[in-house]
Amino acid sequence: MEIKASNLQIGYGERVIVDDMSIHICQDKITTIIGPNGSGKSTVLKAITRLIRYQQGSVVLDGRDILSLKPKELSRTIGVLPQLHTAPSDFRVKELVSYGRMPHQKLLSGQRDEDKRIIRWAMEVTGTWDFRNKSIYEISGGESQRVWIATVLAQKPDLLFLDEPTTYLDISHQLETMQLVKKLNRETGIGVVMVLHDLSQALEVSDHIVVIKDGRKYSEGSPEEVITPQMMRDVYNVECDIMHIKGRTKPLIAYKQLA
Repeated sequence: MEIKASNLQIGYGERVIVDDMSIHICQDKITTIIGPNGSGKSTVLKAITRLIRYQQGSVVLDGRDILSLKPKELSRTIGVLPQLHTAPSDFRVKELVSYGRMPHQKLLSGQRDEDKRIIRWAMEVTGTWDFRNKSIYEISGGESQRVWIATVLAQKPDLLFLDEPTTYLDISHQLETMQLVKKLNRETGIGVVMVLHDLSQALEVSDHIVVIKDGRKYSEGSPEEVITPQMMRDVYNVECDIMHIKGRTKPLIAYKQLA
């Protein structure tokens, strides 16, 4: 499973937000999109997943134009978790997760045994099964984020898109979410595409990173190739060192000052 986005121009009315954007997404990788606030990261993710229309270019999913796919067909292939999401106050956790099965169900058909099995799998793999009968508003922020990820996983997508999945979470829940993302990719084979602000997290979990600056792709490649002192100066206006520490497989970013 792969997505090829080519020469995308994305905007609202006459205002162009992203221009000449090309990205190749593979199912076997964790791909992270980074860049400053307002650079167009979330806009790119929304266009690739057809949440918004692009003005020019193309998005091809396994050889098929994404605009030609019916909504249910697309939802059986890609799952998207936006940055902001809400549910009715009386929803129980298990009820919310069950809505992820809708792309696979016929109208008024109810849950099949397969649906029940997949709902339980999605909750067990995200560690949410034990509070399945609680209200979505009775659980912590980190637990809630795992429930929303479980809801998307219940779609059984080949590719999972997450828009800033650690926003508003404390550090322990951020790490928990990143570990879950890595586990899903490594153990279930689901491709993951994320928008992240935390560059240390991007370094730690990503296989491939795309850097966006002012609505254009600045660079892409492996984390070590992309996150460099030069990139940090050019894109974030920050001076830093990239430090390799014995016993760690991934380097760390040591910030100095504004460039």
